[in-house]
Amino acid sequence: MSQVKLFHNSNPVEICLPNAGNRKIALTDYISETCPSLVGPKAVYNPTPYLFNGHLQTGYASYYNHSPTVNAVTYERELVDTPDGGTFALDWTRTKEDLEKYETPTLVVLHGLTGGSHESYIRCLLEVVTFPPFNYRAVVMNSRGCANSEITTPQMYSGGYTDDLRVAIAYIQKRLPPGTPLVGIGFSLGSNILVKYLGEEGEKTPLKAAISVANPFDFKLSMARLNESYLGRKVYSAKMAQNLKRTFARHMDVLVKGGKINPDEVMAAQTIREFDEACTRKMFDYSTVNQYYQDASSRRLIEDVKIPLLCLNALDDPVATAECIPYDKIEANPNIVLATTDYGGHLGWFENIRYPTRWVVKPLTEFIVAMFQAHDIRKVQDEHLDAEAVDNTIDNIQSQVEGTSQIA
Repeated sequence: MSQVKLFHNSNPVEICLPNAGNRKIALTDYISETCPSLVGPKAVYNPTPYLFNGHLQTGYASYYNHSPTVNAVTYERELVDTPDGGTFALDWTRTKEDLEKYETPTLVVLHGLTGGSHESYIRCLLEVVTFPPFNYRAVVMNSRGCANSEITTPQMYSGGYTDDLRVAIAYIQKRLPPGTPLVGIGFSLGSNILVKYLGEEGEKTPLKAAISVANPFDFKLSMARLNESYLGRKVYSAKMAQNLKRTFARHMDVLVKGGKINPDEVMAAQTIREFDEACTRKMFDYSTVNQYYQDASSRRLIEDVKIPLLCLNALDDPVATAECIPYDKIEANPNIVLATTDYGGHLGWFENIRYPTRWVVKPLTEFIVAMFQAHDIRKVQDEHLDAEAVDNTIDNIQSQVEGTSQIA
């Protein structure tokens, strides 16, 4: 059993609730009212007994294909061109049609390293928030070359490159009615990109709130910790390097045209640091890999975030390790709340025995619903849901695998 622990500024920001008569309330008090999985007696995570440490949770997350529930998530894709001639894909759910007609609150999602909209940690959340009774809209930003998208210039993406996210958010705004509330959520590498973007934009971001899940925060320290252990070097780092090389190989003909990259050096990389040395830092014109890690790390800019930001990390995460969490910077910013659990691994947080599901869906959904209900501008809004109704809905959805009851 792991009690959720919260870390925040002693004088948290006060937020205004337009849909509650412009009531003003401290961010932490609002979370206490709306997110029982983060605050109070229900703020407890009970890991699946046979997934009792971060390595087992992470391993299960890597191979967990997530049997679809009755709410199978489907997408409709749009390709977006960038000013440098690049392309990335936006996957809308449940439809990209008639977006301009409805002010439906919209969740903007960023995936992890070499991931995409297909990832189970994304679908297990969207199968909840985009279906009744919530009925929110979601759009997943697939980075260049990810999720079966094509690369059109000699550039991939990186953990510190935020220009494409800036383009994506501006494009999403144009596709939706003015004032449609947007909340961002990033997972792993995507959370670092999101938080870095928020620090760069400050008060200029159109996002109303954001969530960071399993953020590594400090790339240099994270890589050093990975390299310290056999599992870190030979399993986690090697697997991530393998996935990056697979993406590079698929688009090699385009990527080598820039003249910066030696493909033999890239394909010889055995760890993620070696890949970043051979490819990433050269592609993005950094003089050293450590310079790239320093510039890309979101901890450098997290004090400049100006909107409500929930960060969620597991302390036994073997990839985004606990030592990388910038507690001091987080507690210095009144806009941020950090929630930690002792267990959960990297993007795991599995609970239950026979059919494990992700506990993390509850606190994420609670926070998303709270922020959207605070900022929903629709004249006719869906039924206001309290925290108990939110959690009951999640339990009901997660208890149903297509054709099979998950209740043992």
